[in-house]
Amino acid sequence: MPDPASTSPPAPVVFRQTFLFVGLWYGLAVVLTLILVVLGGIVEALIWTRLAPAVPFLTIGLCLVPFGVALWKQAHQWAETYTLTPDKIEISTGIFSKTVRNIPLSKVQDVTVEQTLLQRLFGLGHVIVDSAGATGNITMRHIHQPRLVADQILQRAGGLHP
Repeated sequence: MPDPASTSPPAPVVFRQTFLFVGLWYGLAVVLTLILVVLGGIVEALIWTRLAPAVPFLTIGLCLVPFGVALWKQAHQWAETYTLTPDKIEISTGIFSKTVRNIPLSKVQDVTVEQTLLQRLFGLGHVIVDSAGATGNITMRHIHQPRLVADQILQRAGGLHP
């Protein structure tokens, strides 16, 4: 009697961009904030003119910029989901309005992993899936362990082809 677990299709796997780069943006925002606060204090101490009362507000405004960039990066990270199902790759993007793109695994021609030196140090990278037809290719950005993800895609795509 065949084992039912071996005949069932593999469960969908969901991938997201890693939070690491978003965390680095928040860290950079904290460092820039500290630098701007110190510089604002120095400017306020050295320039005791009519400009001095505006320096704290200017400093606060400048400090909000790096945190705004970090929040934007985090929203972008939340907005993109990659789902590998038994028969397709589904890419869902957007926060308020969603776009869902599907690439059938039967159309997958090649899977490429790209990693910069910094990404390799952190075990991250981009997985690029090339497909036949009008679907083109997709890039799964900032994926943790991208080689394992590429292997999973190739294994499932290969399972559809004899």
